[in-house]
Amino acid sequence: MGVPWGRRAALRAGLALGALALALQGLRGWLAAKRYEFSPAEIAQLARHHAGLDHELAFSKIIVELRKKHPGHILPDEDLQWVFVNAGGWMGSMCLLHASLTEYVLLFGTAVDTGGHSGRYWADISDTVISGTFRQWKEGTTRSEIYYPGDTIVHQAGEATSVQWSAGTWMVEYGRGFIPSTLAFALADTLFSTQDFVTLFYTLRVYAKGLLLEANAFFSTWGC
Repeated sequence: MGVPWGRRAALRAGLALGALALALQGLRGWLAAKRYEFSPAEIAQLARHHAGLDHELAFSKIIVELRKKHPGHILPDEDLQWVFVNAGGWMGSMCLLHASLTEYVLLFGTAVDTGGHSGRYWADISDTVISGTFRQWKEGTTRSEIYYPGDTIVHQAGEATSVQWSAGTWMVEYGRGFIPSTLAFALADTLFSTQDFVTLFYTLRVYAKGLLLEANAFFSTWGC
């Protein structure tokens, strides 16, 4: 007699879960061992230095300094673009400066009051406020906290919070982890709610440009 169908299905599910667990463990080990181009402290310190300035002036100074410190890793001016982000019920705008499979640096903010769900990621994300105010209500608590220019908010991998930005809040964001995993949340509202496929195209295009820039930087170090 052959193995019953139910037992075969359970065996396949067990093997699939085992393979997934091994893959996740391998990914975690790779992320822990690899060398990163940026550090959360560096980005936060740079943003704090310009906090309180007009946000457009602050952003221009930050871009110049990042290009000096990380030549070949910041997108050129012709590839910088402010792109809407609809996610978790809130709406903002981002300008991607750097992107790879494991890191990103971007400018983010909103010209209107907005708020919603933060998302739950396989990445650590930190934001330093340049102007405006940001309110965060952490899961499992009954009180929210307000952050002001110069403050840094850290969102650890696996966390979820309620978030709220006042109109005119702008910040510098750094993410580290498995960055492709963040796209599902970042694009969900665009796909299933706003159906703004032009924004979807802009988002994927600028991320692809960031990946190509990093690929070029990687191969140039090998003399290719």
